[in-house]
Amino acid sequence: MHSTSLSLSIPRIPFRPSSAASHRSAPSIRARSPSLLPDDPVLYCRLVSIRHHMSTLKHSIRHQQAQLQNLENLLQLAPRMPMSLNNTSPPPSPLPDPSDIATTATATTPTPNGKIRRRSSFDILHSLAGPDSNLPLPRREPGSLSQDGIREGVPMDFGAGAPSQSYKRQSSPTRTLSRIPVSSVGNARALADDGIHTTPPRYSQGLAVPGATETSHSNMLQPPSPSVEGSRRLSLTPGGTTKVLADLQTGVINARNALENTKAQLRLSQRSVAQLTRQTEDLKEVRERLRLENEGLNNVVSRKERLLQEVLERARKAEAEAVALKAQLKAETTSSKKSLREMEAALAESTALSSKSEREYITLRDSLKGMKSAWRADVDNLREDMRKREERWRDEVEMTGKKYAKLVEESKARKAGVQSVGQLREEDVRIRREVEDEFREEIRALKERVQSSSAASEKAEKTAEHLAGELARLRRLMRSADQQPAPESSPT
Repeated sequence: MHSTSLSLSIPRIPFRPSSAASHRSAPSIRARSPSLLPDDPVLYCRLVSIRHHMSTLKHSIRHQQAQLQNLENLLQLAPRMPMSLNNTSPPPSPLPDPSDIATTATATTPTPNGKIRRRSSFDILHSLAGPDSNLPLPRREPGSLSQDGIREGVPMDFGAGAPSQSYKRQSSPTRTLSRIPVSSVGNARALADDGIHTTPPRYSQGLAVPGATETSHSNMLQPPSPSVEGSRRLSLTPGGTTKVLADLQTGVINARNALENTKAQLRLSQRSVAQLTRQTEDLKEVRERLRLENEGLNNVVSRKERLLQEVLERARKAEAEAVALKAQLKAETTSSKKSLREMEAALAESTALSSKSEREYITLRDSLKGMKSAWRADVDNLREDMRKREERWRDEVEMTGKKYAKLVEESKARKAGVQSVGQLREEDVRIRREVEDEFREEIRALKERVQSSSAASEKAEKTAEHLAGELARLRRLMRSADQQPAPESSPT
């Protein structure tokens, strides 16, 4: 009974993290991974919270496992009661009584030979009734027993004759005082005396009855006085018969009181058995609930461990990426410095080249100016030559015309001479051909000179355009080279 009350009075531990739980369960957590970066405070705080949560979960699991083991031990130490009794009993008390705990501890203490001592009926009834109960409980007192004591569960012979061993009725081990079979009454053998030769117990307490009958019932339950013991002797007189009848009535009243006490104790034991049955079922439910909670907490712990492994894996990946990024940054810094030095060298070269190109440009510009003036003078000379030649050709044409007119006049004058005219005609044709050939040769030579001069001028113009483009490109390069060193001087 005390074990079940203890199990019902155990409070449930709420699931919340505590500093003590985290300190006690700190050794069970895996050590801090050196791969975590100190530059990531969010990940570090998350890992710390996950570790505290896991430590709290493990502490709660261990505490509940200890509670479950304690409940199982209490169930094993609890007395075995029959389950077929009535289920009418008052609700169990939330806290155990100290006397019950002491009684149960005394009853369940193993003897030196290794066997558990059997509990007496007084211990069982006292643990069921409690220290505050006023029920009379039978107590075995071997030193103070007398022959007039009423033996528990054994019928007495109140005959007028002298009691003899041959006429004494033997007690039935399967029947009690009320002639009810033992098989139909639970715990009857534990409440009754098992043997004939055992010493009968004496009732040490009186029945607590409220009202005016309390004194009379307590007087009836007290042991008989020595005067009553003397009245049980054999007597053939009418007075002896009256004493025997009074003794019989007193014995019947005592038997009835004992029967009522036994029935009350039986009802109390039935209530206690029902209470223990309910408490056992409650303990089974509590054990099942704790087992389910333990499984849930184990699942939570495994899930948290998986999450922690994933977080650690991500942290390791982040660390590897950070190392790779650092190496890449170092390589890029080295390459940028190298490229910066190369660019500075190229800038110096380009500066020297630009100064050289400026000098060349000045030289080319001066030479181009000289070439332009020379080309202009050549063109002027060519134009003057062309004008002169045209004038000459015009003079020749005029001369030819004059000659033709003269020939016409001569032809008109010499109509009679066909041969002279044919000759003149042939001469004219020849002269024409010669003049045309001469004109053609001169024109071809002039054309070739003009074409060569035009090609040279075109080539000079192309060269000038190319030089102007190169000069513009050099100026752009110089301008960009002058602008680049100013922002690039800060990282170096």
